[in-house]
Amino acid sequence: MITYKIGNDLAITDVIDVYKDSTFFATRRPVDDKVRMTEMFENSNLVISAWSEGELVGIARALTDFSYTTYLSDLVVRTDYQRQGIGKKVN
Repeated sequence: MITYKIGNDLAITDVIDVYKDSTFFATRRPVDDKVRMTEMFENSNLVISAWSEGELVGIARALTDFSYTTYLSDLVVRTDYQRQGIGKKVN
């Protein structure tokens, strides 16, 4: 069962692991730069995460005014969990 949480208080090592496992974003984000990845998440004002039995399996990272507009920066799901509708739920 997948559960969802709102908030950017995530262990950056878990975040980087999800990005690397998703394959697509591993080459398009600075996954080898922990400082920059940490700043990316600290400065995102909307992060929704997907969890399976305590494991981080998906992330949506966005910037929003919480009124009218939201810019989705990243939508990342572990390879083994793709095509299960997680991206639609966190988006």
